[in-house]
Amino acid sequence: MIEKFSSPNPIIVGIVADTHIPDRTSRLHPGVISSMRENGVQLILHAGDISIARILRELEEVAPVRAVKGNRDLAFGSELPVTRQIEINDHRVFLTHGHMGFVSYWLDKIQHAVKGYRSDRYISRLIQAESEASVYIFGHSHCAEEIRMGDKLFFNPGSATFALPPETRCSWGLMKFSTESFESRILYLE
Repeated sequence: MIEKFSSPNPIIVGIVADTHIPDRTSRLHPGVISSMRENGVQLILHAGDISIARILRELEEVAPVRAVKGNRDLAFGSELPVTRQIEINDHRVFLTHGHMGFVSYWLDKIQHAVKGYRSDRYISRLIQAESEASVYIFGHSHCAEEIRMGDKLFFNPGSATFALPPETRCSWGLMKFSTESFESRILYLE
């Protein structure tokens, strides 16, 4: 089922992933909430590895939240889906954590250890899972990136609390969906 959000005005969407609270840090980066408010975020998409429900409640103080289950979200049981299909002002969005299941997760761990991080592994899995989307939002790697391929956008907001590799800053994503087009950008946190 596709959840739809529409408005004659552009819809501003905040995108977070890999908050990992409390397994890697004790709290959400202090700049996330204030930055989302300053940017007028109307909807928040969380691409998984939330770890505890308190984080979703904190984000809901800014705007409604739609989230998916990451590989570290065992506490959520079946409460969260692994993927979501969302339509925002007529643009189809596929939201997932990116690990795409147990087997894929371990194969990727091995490939990452041998060859390092490569976004093409994620892109091919995302397209196989949902070929009709215009926007693919994922996390898992903690690497912020915006990759455009033809009319498709592959968007990873990075981690809002625990960026990898260590020299990378924490980040979140901001998207603006009008009926004609969409814009995206990564916002880095100090």
